[in-house]
Amino acid sequence: MPRGGARVNSGPPPDPNALRRDRKQDKDGWTTLPARTDAPAPDWPLADLEMYLDDDEGSNAAERHERELAVWAGLWATPQATAWRRMGWSTEVALYVRLVVCAERTAHTKTLAEARMWSDRLGLNPAAMLRNRWRVADDEVAAARSARPAPAATSMRDRLRTVNGGA
Repeated sequence: MPRGGARVNSGPPPDPNALRRDRKQDKDGWTTLPARTDAPAPDWPLADLEMYLDDDEGSNAAERHERELAVWAGLWATPQATAWRRMGWSTEVALYVRLVVCAERTAHTKTLAEARMWSDRLGLNPAAMLRNRWRVADDEVAAARSARPAPAATSMRDRLRTVNGGA
């Protein structure tokens, strides 16, 4: 066991659909996140914080901030945003956004690696969602829309007949 008593899980991540799910580490269970969220994104928490990188001197700070806000809004529309709201992770998500925007501009290996690690922490990929024991609920509205049969193709004459009352 590592220092501090923290347990390291080895092997594959947990499977919520496994037949045997009576292990003691499963006591906490799984969190089901809604497929859609209509809640607005929180205010950008790093508004007063400027980050300057030596290799990013020529970039326009206003453009960089606009890109940060666009990525920010996109992330808060994901199912994971529900969990972030519960845990109060707006600053953590903002730091990830800033790393992503910097990585897009500079493509430094260290920045890219740090952004990838933050995406794992925030549950933004399937393996990280499994480790966090998060699953996304089925979107029943979208499923109903896709299950609805397409209207039968009719001729122009049939459509006019229906409008004109069969005349």
